[in-house]
Amino acid sequence: MSRTDAAPIPWEELLDRLSHEFKTPLVSIKGHAELLLDRAPGGLDPAAREWVRRIAASANRLTALLRKLSAEAHTREPWTYLPRPVRPADWIHACLAEARALAAVRNLEWRAAAPEDLPAVGLDPEAGRDALLELLQNAARATPDGGAVTVSAAAEERAGRAGVRVTVEDTGVGLPEGPGAERCFERFVTLTPLHAHHSGEFEFGAAGLGLGLPMVRGIARAHGGEAWAEGRGRDPEGLPGARVHLWLPAAAPEGAEAGVAGGRVLVIEADPQARQVLAQGLGPGYEVVAPEDPEEALRLWRWAGPWAGCVVEP
Repeated sequence: MSRTDAAPIPWEELLDRLSHEFKTPLVSIKGHAELLLDRAPGGLDPAAREWVRRIAASANRLTALLRKLSAEAHTREPWTYLPRPVRPADWIHACLAEARALAAVRNLEWRAAAPEDLPAVGLDPEAGRDALLELLQNAARATPDGGAVTVSAAAEERAGRAGVRVTVEDTGVGLPEGPGAERCFERFVTLTPLHAHHSGEFEFGAAGLGLGLPMVRGIARAHGGEAWAEGRGRDPEGLPGARVHLWLPAAAPEGAEAGVAGGRVLVIEADPQARQVLAQGLGPGYEVVAPEDPEEALRLWRWAGPWAGCVVEP
């Protein structure tokens, strides 16, 4: 079979391949640069040290980009995460401290308003770090020196489920209103013109590939949550600012009672009639949850517990 007859490579597989192919040489570049900085015979003169430092910094930046590409390939797959109960205040303060350190050269005010008594959320810690740090980075890029980035959190119920909404608000150039703000969550959509593009992680006016917000939304949805933006218009002079929200469901309390005698049972079956038979067969002592969509069933199994059991029809 010729290459032109072959099936196109799926997007996720292409991202994985690119990430793998670039990662190995980057690790070598970064490692040798760090060795030169730490162990060069006789040391390096100031100019050479600065050159090598820039090489290492560029390698770190590309490594972070590859990490984002790889994450974007898998953010929508709940089974790629290992969630555990995470206190929102701890999560927010840790990410804020990291962002403040990474953006040390910027004159920005970093604020946090995260009550200590918020319920824990079910979250993979590494994915949570990636998502919130991405929102902080975007806010810093949109905000000129002298501005502020604020992270707040509040308990919020959505669709009958308890959870926590985390909001990152900046005093920057803003986002388009209405559908324009929603477009920011599409792959490769960026508001910075190509001729003005530069990739500094926290520099004002910098822009990436347009994969950051799609990654954030993918992580949120894979955890049973959601992410959305609130635009007030885009104005580089008036600086209306913007808000981006990340909502996650509360983690199920350990040892929580199901609320009915037999407990809650999740039924996973594609055929509607078979699903009904299975649900009726469990008897009145159980609370039966039988979603039509298998992917929704998987999300419920991971995030809406505790469950007394799960019935899967092969």
